[in-house]
Amino acid sequence: MPKRVKAYQAFVEDLEKRIQESGEVGQEELSKLIDTTQEYLQAASDLSQDEWQLIANYVRRDLSDWRSDYQRAYDESPGMALLKESIWYWLAKLSDQSQVEWHELIGDLQHQGVYQSGELIGLGVIECTECGDKTALWHPTIISSCEHCQGKRFYRHPISEQQA
Repeated sequence: MPKRVKAYQAFVEDLEKRIQESGEVGQEELSKLIDTTQEYLQAASDLSQDEWQLIANYVRRDLSDWRSDYQRAYDESPGMALLKESIWYWLAKLSDQSQVEWHELIGDLQHQGVYQSGELIGLGVIECTECGDKTALWHPTIISSCEHCQGKRFYRHPISEQQA
């Protein structure tokens, strides 16, 4: 195994040990731990300072990539989606339903009662014109194809129909 790959692995192992000893660390503390790890391993190695700096930069880059991937996975997780939908649901329940329906009625008139997939729609219950499947929408949403039949045309009903 190449010397730099071994050095990278040693760097990550030493950094992991330092993080575990420190407990929860923020971004600033992590940067300091990376610098400390670099200094420690550099003192006991035959790699140059530039090589150790390069390894430290690789570790920083890899941690940044991991953080971005983790954040994206968290944001797109089913739990986060459920939380967002729950918040929209409670906001809709707290709103003045008659005012919301008046606003949506304007959209219904413009669409002559039929919406297409890809269009933006607000609060309401949409019903697929092909299979009759109904979906409650608690916030403005771009309509996607029907989950059951892949239909692309929908009627919008007042959200009060969902509550009945």
